[in-house]
Amino acid sequence: MSGTKVEIAGRLGYDNGMKSRTRAAVMTILLLVTTKLPAITWCHDYSLYAVTGRDCNRTSPGQLRSELTRLGYRCFPFTHAARMPRAQSRLRKGDVIIIGDAHSGVVNAGGGIDHFVQQYGASGTAYPAGKIFNMSNFHRDWTLLQMVRFERQTPDGRTINPYRELKVEVWRKTP
Repeated sequence: MSGTKVEIAGRLGYDNGMKSRTRAAVMTILLLVTTKLPAITWCHDYSLYAVTGRDCNRTSPGQLRSELTRLGYRCFPFTHAARMPRAQSRLRKGDVIIIGDAHSGVVNAGGGIDHFVQQYGASGTAYPAGKIFNMSNFHRDWTLLQMVRFERQTPDGRTINPYRELKVEVWRKTP
């Protein structure tokens, strides 16, 4: 340790310079621990990242909807139409698809939907934004029917369809 040892009230201690450096180090660590680190954790993070270009970590469904509204997007209920084969043709580049509060994705330039699915059992894991595009759970060019009919395996081997009964919204940027 550096600093000058001094005796204060019969005790040995370090001068204020050392205390200031220690205090600064502790404050820096606290700031790093409590700061929202840039990353993609959930599908809503990816969706907001795709439309804004900003790294958006731990975005709730409510935050996604609020931010889309702020950006000039308008919600169109699409629950029944989403399950029809011709629904895909009604989507436009940049549309954000939100399924219940559970999932979201963004329509790409080719008309398919790109979306990030959190790995089963790893919910809450943050990934650098650039890394998710090469992960097996990042899906490109899906149809709306594929998203609504999405299935996954649970650790005990059951097949579940988490989005089958949920409402579907299409958020489109309005002029």
